[in-house]
Amino acid sequence: MAGDLVLLTGGTGMIGFRTLVFVLQKGFRVRCAVRNQAGFERIKSLPSISNYVDRLEPVIVPDITAKGAYDEAVQGVKYILHIASPLASPNFTDFENEVIIPAIKGTVGILESAVKPAAKGIKRVVIVSSIVALVPPQAMFGPDPKTYTEADRAPEPQGGYENGMAAYIASKAFALQATEAFVKEKQPEFDVVNICPSYVLGRDETVTDAKQITKGTNGFAVGQLLGSPAPYSVPSASVHLDDVATLLVESLNPRIPGNQCYLATSQAIEGTTWAAAFDIVKRYYPKQVSEGILKVDGKSTSTNPIRFDPSHTEKTFGITFKGYVDQITSIVDHYLVLLGKE
Repeated sequence: MAGDLVLLTGGTGMIGFRTLVFVLQKGFRVRCAVRNQAGFERIKSLPSISNYVDRLEPVIVPDITAKGAYDEAVQGVKYILHIASPLASPNFTDFENEVIIPAIKGTVGILESAVKPAAKGIKRVVIVSSIVALVPPQAMFGPDPKTYTEADRAPEPQGGYENGMAAYIASKAFALQATEAFVKEKQPEFDVVNICPSYVLGRDETVTDAKQITKGTNGFAVGQLLGSPAPYSVPSASVHLDDVATLLVESLNPRIPGNQCYLATSQAIEGTTWAAAFDIVKRYYPKQVSEGILKVDGKSTSTNPIRFDPSHTEKTFGITFKGYVDQITSIVDHYLVLLGKE
């Protein structure tokens, strides 16, 4: 496997960049699909891949919704790691064109390119899905007694999205449904693995300014430590960034059964209590707490209980997911380095 060429999308983002680091460290060559050359130059300059740039090349895909967008990118590759997809954002206004269509067309489009004769030789496509593709939307916002696994599926979204988060949830459900329908109908020579993470937390090397430390899902955890908890209740499900990147890279190994979904979430069925971050920083960062750099006396991010069972993934991959302590300390350590207060 080492030396084989991997196409990776989404490398400028949190999950994508960490996965890029891990797959390069495993000895693969990587073709990184980016929207523009500037995006590639930015990630190429980050320290973690400085020793691997000789095995890294860009391919420019300016519009993932365009027909045949990935036709050139997939040629000659053996594996695909498809991570690019719109994230939940309060800035979305056109939910259909900014969220839903890119999620579906980006995913189905790369599969369509992969089955064309010019792409012959691809062995596996690994896609980042989400826990939100597995559960009914209401379970994300209110208590639910059911324990969910990778065998569950969210119902067909019905439209009428109230906000960017609702559109994001629908986009992930649509994309997973479309992926599974594609595999069933086309029966490609390659197989497909879907990784379904919960809220991903950990050191995001693409963040190089302490003011941006709350970017993305890290904000749910670290925002409350800076006096800005999430404005709504967050499901009790989180996973370490390194664990997600590990699953994605290990999914390239043929020992991992294909045409399956794998759930990525930690703390077993009990899940994450977001307010526990206060006790964690009191224990591990007493100096920074006493100096007021980290705040532990304000309002916490509230937790919406929801149960997931990741045991199938842990058994299949032979891992134990890192817990909330590791997740919090990973972000806080990075924050303190950026502040120069470590």
